[in-house]
Amino acid sequence: MPAYAGVGIALFVIGLYATITRTNLLQLVIGLEVMARGVSLVFIVGGALTGSMSAAQTIVITTILIEAVTVAIALSLVVAAWHHNRSLSIAALRRLKG
Repeated sequence: MPAYAGVGIALFVIGLYATITRTNLLQLVIGLEVMARGVSLVFIVGGALTGSMSAAQTIVITTILIEAVTVAIALSLVVAAWHHNRSLSIAALRRLKG
């Protein structure tokens, strides 16, 4: 089981790296999703190790539902940014004035 926890931590680190270093909005959303999958895997492994698998599964299902809504909103903002700028660059969004 600790090997799965290592994989979950590695997924979180890869997602964090993608979130920090990427300048494309779509890659940023994908990095956030990879981070969330790593956290979910660590929760499941922790639940299996402590014997409270039902609590871990409940937390993971709840986070998956919240993430689905968050990703839907984020992707709609990405599409709106694409239609407005014809670019998915974060730098292009910083130049917008409200």
